[in-house]
Amino acid sequence: MNVLIAVDSSEHAEKAYDWYVKSLHKPDNTVFLLHVKDVPKLPTFSFTEAGAFPAEEITKIMTKHNDDVNKLENTYTVKLGQKKIKNKILMESSGGSPGQCIVDKAKENKVDLIIMGSRGLGTVRRTILGSVSDYVVHHTKIPILICPK
Repeated sequence: MNVLIAVDSSEHAEKAYDWYVKSLHKPDNTVFLLHVKDVPKLPTFSFTEAGAFPAEEITKIMTKHNDDVNKLENTYTVKLGQKKIKNKILMESSGGSPGQCIVDKAKENKVDLIIMGSRGLGTVRRTILGSVSDYVVHHTKIPILICPK
């Protein structure tokens, strides 16, 4: 079975991964571990303002972002290696919707199951802000397991 586990640096994602390994993993399964990278928020500037382009600040933000992504990848590489789990790590940049990226990668890699954590947004916040897990549930025909917080 091919299983896609959507992860980020949250505790919810880690718990979903841990639950899968403890409760569902079989030696023949292949895990596609997917992290959809956010584009970091960069400072704005105006050419009419006095001063230079904030290149140093942007470099600092991008370096931290890349370090965080590398740390996440290393963490899961170690976890997968310790359990000798067949895997493929996918680090993708979302052009807008992380949910759409998850749906696309699941289809592209012919996965049989998608696993993801839930941030546990309340009904009002989920309605206003949207929810990645809610998007995935409504835009794929692949079975989905959502681990609550």
